[in-house]
Amino acid sequence: MITFLTLVILFIGCDGLLHPDNVKPFIPGIYLASWKTSFSTAVDTMLIASVSEKGSEGYLITRRTHLQFINAAKKREPEYSITKWVGNYNATDKTIVVPVNGRVLSFDPDNKLLRMGAIIYKKL
Repeated sequence: MITFLTLVILFIGCDGLLHPDNVKPFIPGIYLASWKTSFSTAVDTMLIASVSEKGSEGYLITRRTHLQFINAAKKREPEYSITKWVGNYNATDKTIVVPVNGRVLSFDPDNKLLRMGAIIYKKL
């Protein structure tokens, strides 16, 4: 019985070695997205940092957005915003979920991308 239990524990422990999580180490960093519509241009920067020590499941996300209006009937000043969220890493689907607003951040380490809805960010 003890040998069987030892094998089960060993097998579960080795699963991380057989299927390493390449997303979690990729997450911390700065990401940049920009887009243009007929009314505005936007630059969006997202800074993601681990909330605590290595192995934490929580992340502090700081989003900075600069919106410049174009083709407006009357001149408008640029808008700047800073938003801070705390998100939790979901190891099953390898995403960060922000409980306060339901945002889901997904990561593509091979292409150095972050996706939040239709917005695609490139890691700097």
